[in-house]
Amino acid sequence: MAPSARTLVFALLAGQLGCTDGIGPVDIVSRDSALRITNSSAAPIYYFAVERQSAASVDWGPCTNPSTCASVVAAHAVVQVPFSQIVGYEPGEREAILYWWHLIPSPGSGFQVDSIRARVLPL
Repeated sequence: MAPSARTLVFALLAGQLGCTDGIGPVDIVSRDSALRITNSSAAPIYYFAVERQSAASVDWGPCTNPSTCASVVAAHAVVQVPFSQIVGYEPGEREAILYWWHLIPSPGSGFQVDSIRARVLPL
């Protein structure tokens, strides 16, 4: 393989690995007193945002019913989560954790979480 072809293949693979998380690419940034969640995947994502120091004391579980989950980002959509909606957030806090997952049909009926991903974000 010529050097330029190898470089192209590496760039394509690195781009796929760098942008893909689970089923599809999800980008999360902290900007202008909000978390901006971009879901470029073909499936909705569900999330839970918590201030980092509060995370150890918060008892939560992932929502598994798509018809009742309030924290959702539709496929190919963007959602802004104001810092004030982050569990445990108070002005001056420095970091938050955003947990997110996809729901997949479970055997029988209902849905189950594929896996929970976590990302620490500066505020």
